[in-house]
Amino acid sequence: MKNLLTKNKIRLAPMASITNAPFRQICIECGSGYVTTEEIDAVSLVNNKSEKTKKIIEYYPEEKPIAMQLLGNDEKYLAEASKILQDIGADIIDINMGCPVPKITKKGKGVALMKDINKTAKLINHVRKNTTLPLTVKIRSGWDQNNLNALEFSKMLEQEGVDAITIHPRSRLQQFTGMSKWEIISEIVSSVNIPVTGNGDVRSLLSAKLMMKETLCNSVMIGRGSIGNPWIFNQEYLNLNDIQRETYKKNIIKKHIDLMRFFFNENQLNMQMKKQLSFYAKGFKNAREFRKNLFNSKKEINELISFFFIEWDKNLNSKVMVQI
Repeated sequence: MKNLLTKNKIRLAPMASITNAPFRQICIECGSGYVTTEEIDAVSLVNNKSEKTKKIIEYYPEEKPIAMQLLGNDEKYLAEASKILQDIGADIIDINMGCPVPKITKKGKGVALMKDINKTAKLINHVRKNTTLPLTVKIRSGWDQNNLNALEFSKMLEQEGVDAITIHPRSRLQQFTGMSKWEIISEIVSSVNIPVTGNGDVRSLLSAKLMMKETLCNSVMIGRGSIGNPWIFNQEYLNLNDIQRETYKKNIIKKHIDLMRFFFNENQLNMQMKKQLSFYAKGFKNAREFRKNLFNSKKEINELISFFFIEWDKNLNSKVMVQI
């Protein structure tokens, strides 16, 4: 596991409804290390009735090695789900103990698992016994400011056989507000003997390298910083001039569009296309108006794509005019 992390120091973080197979593949092309699926509900996977779950577990051969992330709070379902994922080709099983979204935590899942360390230790122990794959866990700093137990939790996870930990040093209460406390990452790194990945407030390759330097973590995950910005993983992108950058970005977006066309069915494609194009509109002069028009549009897919690139070229031309 340590060797795998050494080769994949900066990589894409799992994000629900965002890090599907087309986006993961694009991030890999841009230079991301090994990727992780968005969260997979263990009960839904085992019951095998949800078309949404079936779609989430699809991946491209080029994504290997791939980590698959499970969400749940029942040790039997999580153990059975880990076996299913192993059978379909997962290389790593990751357990989500970091999701702070209320609809997840009110069911006792995600970061809610950090509220009861003894119960969660039993859960992890059971999963560990039921998979031969590397087992990783993604956690937060704790439930709230009065219960910042990430250090204690990390030691427990190591003791129960977890192979690596990812820590986002914000509490459930903070969600994505305020600043993440990188010193918590440092404390965990110095207290466990398994690899630690840092996550939180990483908006560039420079800040990713800074996190590794300041905390001594083995690797870094980039989440929100990659949305509409998959080239964040590309070191060579930084060496391009403005015209080369715009050409590179446009080609990446076109590849992403092609991947989505083949991956999603007709019913899924319209919303997925609108969502991703709205992300890529970041930086448009009239981004808010563009996004509103995009989501309200009844146009066919080809017309939506043309609409996007017309606006892209308008914004590019306005940048050129400003420089002149």
